[in-house]
Amino acid sequence: MRILFVDDEPSIRELFQISFGESYELVFAENGQIAFDICMRESIDLIITDISLPKLSGVEFIRKLKEFQKYIPFIIITGNSNIDLAIDTFRMGAIDFFLKPFRIDTLREVIEKAKMVHFDKRAHVPSNDFVHESENSIYILNPKIREINQYVAYIAGRLDSLPNVGNEDLIAIKVSLYELISNAIEHGTAGIDYSQKKEFLENSGDYFNLVDAKCLETTKKVRVSTFYKINSIEIEVEDEGTGFDLDKIPDPIKNPSYNLYSGRGIFLTKMNVDSINYNEKGNLVRVSRLLTSN
Repeated sequence: MRILFVDDEPSIRELFQISFGESYELVFAENGQIAFDICMRESIDLIITDISLPKLSGVEFIRKLKEFQKYIPFIIITGNSNIDLAIDTFRMGAIDFFLKPFRIDTLREVIEKAKMVHFDKRAHVPSNDFVHESENSIYILNPKIREINQYVAYIAGRLDSLPNVGNEDLIAIKVSLYELISNAIEHGTAGIDYSQKKEFLENSGDYFNLVDAKCLETTKKVRVSTFYKINSIEIEVEDEGTGFDLDKIPDPIKNPSYNLYSGRGIFLTKMNVDSINYNEKGNLVRVSRLLTSN
C-alpha cells in the first residue's frame, strides 16, 4: 500500500518514516499544494494529512482533489482547536481521524484497518461463517472479528454493481459496515464493554483473540440487511446481545481521551451516513446514505 503523509513538521514526518517505512511505501509532502501535485501525477492508495498546513490546508487539499474527481481514502490528523474543521472533512469522505497527540501504535491499527477494508479485494468467506439470503439482501454472519474485512468486501462488492453507487459512496459504505459490524461482534455478541476494551488494549493483550474466544462461547449471530433505492442505500445491523444505552457512549470529539476506545465507531458511522437510528434496546441500528451520483 502506498501512503502519502502530509505534515509541515519535519520531525513528525521523520517519526512516520521510522515507524512505518518498513511496512509501507511512503511518500511525503510538507504542504497541501505539494500533496495535491503528488496525487495528480502519482498513484496513491491512502492519504494521512494534518489539517493545519501551509499553502493549502488539509481541507482545501482534499476539496481540490475531489474537484478533479480524485477519490482517495484519507485520514485526518488534527488538534483540538480544529475539531470543527475535522468534522467538515468527514462530510467530504474522511475514513478516520486522530486528535493530537496520538500514539503511533493506535495510528498503526487504523492504517491496518484501512488496508483491510479498502484494499483487500478478497471476498472469500467460508459458507459456515456467512449466509446470504439474496432475495431479501440479508446476510447472516458467524461473528468472527478477524473476518470483518471479508464480510465487508462481499457486501460492498454486491452494492458496487448497483446503479448510481459511486466511489465516494462505496468508501463511506465500507467505513460504516466495518464499524457497525465491529460493534455488533465486540459489544453485542462478545459482550465486551468499552471500559474492558480500553483496559485490555492498554495492557497490550491480543484483543482480537479475546473477542473471538468470547464469540465461540455463544451461538449468537449478526444479521446485516441492505436496502437499495435509486437514490439511497439503507443498511441494518442487528446482533443478539443485550443492547446498550446510546446516551452513555462518549463523543470522542467532545471527550478526546476516549479517542480510540469509546464511541469512535458510532462517530465514524454518523459522519459517513445521512441518518442513523437505534431501536430502544440498542441492539439494532439502521443507517441511510443518499447516493452522491444523483
